[in-house]
Amino acid sequence: MTLKNDHAKATAPKNPRPLDAIDRLILQVLMARGRIPNSTLAQTVSVAESTAHNRVHALMDSGIIRGVHADVDLAAVGRPLEALIQIQIQPSARAQLRTKAERLAHCPGVIEVYFLAGSRDLLVRVAMADSAGLRDFVLNELNQHAAVASTETSTVVEHFRGVHPLIAPT
Repeated sequence: MTLKNDHAKATAPKNPRPLDAIDRLILQVLMARGRIPNSTLAQTVSVAESTAHNRVHALMDSGIIRGVHADVDLAAVGRPLEALIQIQIQPSARAQLRTKAERLAHCPGVIEVYFLAGSRDLLVRVAMADSAGLRDFVLNELNQHAAVASTETSTVVEHFRGVHPLIAPT
């Protein structure tokens, strides 16, 4: 199954529509196996192939499905060091928060940027080749900017992906 891969913002779906049990089941299957062939998806959710195809495209068109992404082994591509960096922005620079986040999202090694509620403003997930690369990123891309009040970096030792369905039944 081929779905477009847009870097969409976390916004409400563009054309929201109610989800029925079949939609929810399709979403559960796609969240677990994004590259499942349409014929297998249809068989798994007990609908005709044309129904599965039409439902997936309706979910995409509505903005509920924003894309399908590869789960890459970061160590295998030369980026074995993963870190989470919390950033606090200077109060005087808060109006530029979105601009700062978008700039960071385009930096080499950045996987994701999150807006936070709480004592920190942003969380940046990065993957680097080594500790020198991580240090250089924090010093050169973050701490040298006047808008950054402070950073706190945590390296990831191990992580687990959630396995429970996120799509609650109605």
